[in-house]
Amino acid sequence: MGNPDLRGYIDSLAPEEILRIKTPVSRDFVITALVEELERSNRFPALFFERVIGSDMPIITNLFARKERIHQMMGTSEADFPSRWLDAESNRIKPKMVPTGQVQEVIHRGEEIDVTALPIMGHYESDAGRYVTSAVLAAKDPRTGIRNLSFHRLQVKGPGRMGVSLHSRLHLWNYFYASEAKNQPLEVAAIIGAHPSLLLAASAKTGIDIDEYDIAGGLLRQPVELVKGQTIGVEYPANAEIVIEGRLLPGVNEDEGPFGEFTGYSTSRSTRNVFEVSAICRRKSPCYLSVAAGASADHLNLARIAKEAVVLDTLRKRVPNVRNIHYPRSGVNLHCVVSMAPGPEGTARQALMLLFGLDPNVKLAVALDEDIDMTDDSAVNWAMATRMQGHEDIFIVPRVFTIRLDPSSRGGMGSKVGIDATKKPDSDGIVLKLKDEHVKQAAELLKTITR
Repeated sequence: MGNPDLRGYIDSLAPEEILRIKTPVSRDFVITALVEELERSNRFPALFFERVIGSDMPIITNLFARKERIHQMMGTSEADFPSRWLDAESNRIKPKMVPTGQVQEVIHRGEEIDVTALPIMGHYESDAGRYVTSAVLAAKDPRTGIRNLSFHRLQVKGPGRMGVSLHSRLHLWNYFYASEAKNQPLEVAAIIGAHPSLLLAASAKTGIDIDEYDIAGGLLRQPVELVKGQTIGVEYPANAEIVIEGRLLPGVNEDEGPFGEFTGYSTSRSTRNVFEVSAICRRKSPCYLSVAAGASADHLNLARIAKEAVVLDTLRKRVPNVRNIHYPRSGVNLHCVVSMAPGPEGTARQALMLLFGLDPNVKLAVALDEDIDMTDDSAVNWAMATRMQGHEDIFIVPRVFTIRLDPSSRGGMGSKVGIDATKKPDSDGIVLKLKDEHVKQAAELLKTITR
């Protein structure tokens, strides 16, 4: 039996988890607007657009907008997700090569290459053009041959040319740097549409010696089946929907962006690299997967859910009274809240400093007591208002490496702010709380009141 794939996952979703839109819809801006409208009403269904104007391919998006859906996909709960993820990282399963796959049912080369024929979307009016947001870029380290999977935005520049930014300065940037030093292009496969396990593996923050296909195998509990590229020496999933093969060109830079990033800002910060397409491989009737752009739940969850598991595990090992962590949506993955049980004095600050080292993107972190709902921004603000004194409980670490997409960063550098909003030994006052029986009586009384 073959690997689970994207369409199999879509078919497995409960009816309430997916909203199927049969009305013809434009691929530009309207889909993004619908995602935002649903979020304003606190709704996060996966969206399947059956009829896209100007294309015979349906579009699927918002798959990762609800974290519970991700947990269900992995057969676990929110509480057990970290251990499930760490198990997959510890018990990796290497991929398996197969001679052919559905992703190569249709192959376009040479003059047949035209990425504009795909329903690549316009997300915001301020974008420089249409962008692929879901592409998992697969490449090999030119020094070791180890593969890497990672996310990078792709801007359509022409039928066979795309712009790409390696602004994360992580493994793919490292691969390209080594390749460019020899004036050689770096072969890359842009995977559009695979089982969500593969996308989660691509979001993992691992060592440069780890092949993310192995992590995807651990998540699936079976090897990922791969096929050889048609024009490149990079392998990719046999049951993917679409793969764009090509090369990152050495010594070639072109303007790329602006694009509506996870920060909620349109940004032109980019490494300005160029991706030259050498082939487009796809199924006969593919689905086009998109990750909702901007500060969407889809975008933010996919970027952080694997990182949360690793960061939480390390924090718990080093600071045993850490109970949980939470990246609030309002902080667009640049803020993190740490829930802590009572412990030795100084452990709150220790946990915050360790967090800054584990996640360079975090610029503001708050330590809270267990009685505070860390997922409630109002409760977090109340704790800071009543359990923190600035001159004692706030510390700042200046000029630290950070993500360049933070619009307030300076040349890839930023400051880290830690806030200890836990109760101190000499704190005065008792938190107001009613007994459950009185709350219940009030609720029953309310039912008898007529208006």
